[in-house]
Amino acid sequence: MIIQVGNLAYFIALLITILIVVGSYYLLKNKSKRFQYNYLLIWCFIGFALHFAKQLVYQDISQLSKSTAENICAVSTLVFPFIMLIKRKSVLHDFMFFIGLIGGLAGVLYPTEALGKDVLTFETIRFYFCHISLFAVPLLLALLNLRRPDLKKWWLIPLCFLGYQVIILFNTALLTFTGMVTREGYTPFELFMSRKYLNNSFTFGPTDDMGAVGAFIGNLTLPFMKKDIFNINNGELTYWPVIWLLIPSYILFVPLYTLFTIPFTIHTRIKARNVKQFIVEAED
Repeated sequence: MIIQVGNLAYFIALLITILIVVGSYYLLKNKSKRFQYNYLLIWCFIGFALHFAKQLVYQDISQLSKSTAENICAVSTLVFPFIMLIKRKSVLHDFMFFIGLIGGLAGVLYPTEALGKDVLTFETIRFYFCHISLFAVPLLLALLNLRRPDLKKWWLIPLCFLGYQVIILFNTALLTFTGMVTREGYTPFELFMSRKYLNNSFTFGPTDDMGAVGAFIGNLTLPFMKKDIFNINNGELTYWPVIWLLIPSYILFVPLYTLFTIPFTIHTRIKARNVKQFIVEAED
């Protein structure tokens, strides 16, 4: 069966995704915290390994870029296992929860790299496994009370996103200036700065094919952050790489992160209040 948005294979993949997440929750909920943590950590590292295993499909040196930090989900796949290895709760765990839910769910709902491919090919299974893990692991960490997101450092979430963008920026520089990625008619610098290619993560601005959504996000930044003030791009519309995202990130991500986190915050406060009430009653 070939996957296309809205066809039977597409909905079967969504159903399998739900079964995997729900099944994992019920499998883990009565296990020890150590078992839960190790289970999810191994899940993350399998995704990490599969990111490089895709080269078994391409077997083409020109496709090595596919196993780099070329986009947001790729960065998440590469860094999530190591964020999990941080024992003390930090804002990185909060950001992992936030960006994992957004990126993972987006990938499952619109499986770009799986569209037009058979369900049972290695690349399709790899794509779904990696994107399911991006939202399932942080969600299960939260539901199992291993790493619950909170609102204490909400103001750092957009900055973490900019950190992601810096990684993608340097990765794009690596791909273009080393010749790993080339395009006829483009110098390495022109390809690096282009909004049309190697830029599906907003690092260099929204692309034309992002339509009204891209235009809306682009209009959230300051006008001067869209000007080629140093004439490095022949005076064309030029978004300041990464920097242009500062204001849009706060406008869009702060309320969205708050929305994602509120259920866990409320649950934590209710639980703390009940514990406090129990202690008071016990003392009486």
